[in-house]
Parts: sequence; C-alpha cells; structure tokens
Amino acid sequence: MFKFNFEVDEADDPLADLAFGPVATAGSAGEQQQTRAEEDRSTEIPIEDLIAALPHTFSFSPLAVVLASKRDVVLARRDLFDAKFQLIASDEGTEAKNGRSDVDFLDAPSDLVPWVYEGGLKTWECSLDLVDCLDTIYGPGIASNLKQKRILELGCGTAIPSLYLLSTIFAAEPSAESNIHIHLQDYNDLVLRLVTLPNVILAWYMSPASASFRSNPPPAPHSNGMDDPNAEPEPLPPADVTEPGELPITPALTTAFLASLLSYGVHLKFFSGAWSTFDIPASGGPHHLVLTSETIYRTDSLPSLVALLQRATAPGPAEPERMVSPSIAEWASRLSLTDEGELRRLAEEESLCLVAAKTVYFGVGGGVSEFVDAVEGERGGVVRTIWERVHGVKRSVMRVVWNNA
Repeated sequence: MFKFNFEVDEADDPLADLAFGPVATAGSAGEQQQTRAEEDRSTEIPIEDLIAALPHTFSFSPLAVVLASKRDVVLARRDLFDAKFQLIASDEGTEAKNGRSDVDFLDAPSDLVPWVYEGGLKTWECSLDLVDCLDTIYGPGIASNLKQKRILELGCGTAIPSLYLLSTIFAAEPSAESNIHIHLQDYNDLVLRLVTLPNVILAWYMSPASASFRSNPPPAPHSNGMDDPNAEPEPLPPADVTEPGELPITPALTTAFLASLLSYGVHLKFFSGAWSTFDIPASGGPHHLVLTSETIYRTDSLPSLVALLQRATAPGPAEPERMVSPSIAEWASRLSLTDEGELRRLAEEESLCLVAAKTVYFGVGGGVSEFVDAVEGERGGVVRTIWERVHGVKRSVMRVVWNNA
C-alpha cells in the first residue's frame, strides 16, 4: 500500500477546521422528503447559464497541494468570502429553503444541512489527497493520457481534482486528437455558480492556454456596455498562481475561455441535484475516470452514491473472467499496492473509480467501513486502499472495482 508517514500540524492546516462539525437538521423527515422530491432531481446546467451568472469580478487566492512527487502544484481558487459576498449582494441570498436563505446556511455553525446544503463551497482535505494520488498514477504525462477520456467528479464542490487535471491539460499544447469530456456534479447549483465554474476559469487563466488573451487584453467597455476602441485596455492580473488577486470577468474573457475549450478538445458539463436521479445515458454514457472525495460521510446517502459510482464507471476490457464476481475479487486482490511503481500502472487501466475519504466522520455516522459494506456487501464490488495517510486524521484513497456485467 502506498503510505505517507509525514506529520501534518492540524492547528496550522487551514483546512483542518472543515473536517468535522455537527450536521444541522432542516425540518422534519417528512418535510425533507417532500422537498427532495420536488427540488433535487438531477439537472444539467448549460455552461452559458453559469457564465451569465458570473459577477463582474471575483477574488482568488493560491492553494498549494503537497505532492509525494515533490513537484510544486499550486491552484488558484475563488475566495470563500468573495462567494459569500456575491450571495449577499444578489437576490439569491433571499431565496428561502426550508424557511432559511442560502446565506443562512453559509453562516451556520454546521457545514452540512442534509438535502439542502452539502458543504460544497469549502475545500475539504481529501480532495487534496485525490490530487496527490492522481499525480502519482499519471505522472508528468497525464495530459496525453487523458486525450480520449470521459471524466466525472461527483460532489465536486470547489473541484480541486478536476482543476488539477484541467491545469495539466491547459499546460500542454492543444491537440486535434483530444476529445476530453469532464463532467462536474454537485448537489447544489449555487455551488456550481459560485465556486466550481469560477475555479475552472481560473485554471484556464493561470495556464499557457490563456496567453494569447492575456497578451492582447480587450479595451475597457464603454458606459453603454460596448467596447470603446479608444479606451485603455482593462488591466488584467498576472498569470501568477502563487499570488492572490482579482479577475475581471468580461465578455472577451469568457469568449476566449470557451474558444480555448474547443481548441483543447475539452467538453465541460455541469450537473446539479441528487445522485439517485443522475442519468448516465443522458450524460453520454459511462466514464473512464470517476472521482469523488468527502462524499461518504452520511450513511443514508451511501446507497445512491454507490449505485451511481457503479453506473458511471466504464467497464474494463471484456475478459470473461472479469465478468463474474469471484474472478473480479481475485483480480482486485492483486491491487495491494506496495510502491509507487504499482500505483503508476493503474494509468494503463481502461477505467478507474477513485474515492477519497476520512476513515471515520465523527458526529455524522459514515466512514470507510460503511462504504466498503455498501460496495462489497450490496453491490458485489471490491474496494482496495491505494493511498493512505497514517498520521493525524486518518484518510485514504480507495479504488473500487465493479462487476458491470
């Protein structure tokens, strides 16, 4: 098994205070069930709609990810306080959910309000673990490995693993052979608007893919909203991912962003709503890489999550012995990884389903043991730990092998 034995001072970890906390309740169980039936059906949100909801500018700060490879990975992430400010300043903040507004939930002592707000505006520790694991599996050649992949991140929130993948894609040269589908799903549509898409735009802006746009900044808009050819170009922040800043969102920027997606063969889709109603065929079919982090904390949501992970994962090579449960278990047992070399060989697999989580979620009820039972006892899959942090709050990244026969 691939283990990390370094100590992390939880008191100095800016994410540590996000690890736990009581789960607030929102109305009676009957009221929650009725609300869920009416509001949480999975829906694709067109990227054009998300772009239209962007503010004129937003602030961002660097997020450093510690990697076993010793490479420096720093991602730009929209500031949480800035997202809160957008909510407060908009009509969204007054829209009631179970008698409370979105702003109420953001300011509540709990990060989780079941079936209402699932903590997606904050960055959670295990998403960083997943980045480290992906970096070890794919290494420097990750961009070429993803050229024909379909990728799904469930419960994406700030989408740190997907941002890492996108930053590597945008750092490479665009290729006519690329046909990369990245689907980002979160329970709350406000999360997709406030942090997920802004973070994706930041991943593009901080990369070589935006160099042409940054070297030819558009003129500042006239008071009537049209570009003024005589005006000085609107200042743009440097593409320095290590420094905080503010990014002005203009029609020229979003147009350049969408053009880059086409140039790099990247197809983005965003989905909100419940896992139980996520339509895999409608989204284009199963995915080669399925990722999720910090989503197994509540036992009552495990059945829908596990079922979706299975539906979403593309089957491996159609070898007869892999299509029956005993052979799958026998094959998966060989994934007791002992070094980086074995972990890297996972890059050759046709499909990967990776789940990052804490061993136990105190005060919530879920954890690795309950997840394994849901996968192996109810779905006939096999779970293997491939990455583990053994000090402090115990965390792991698990690979799930499915019998999709």
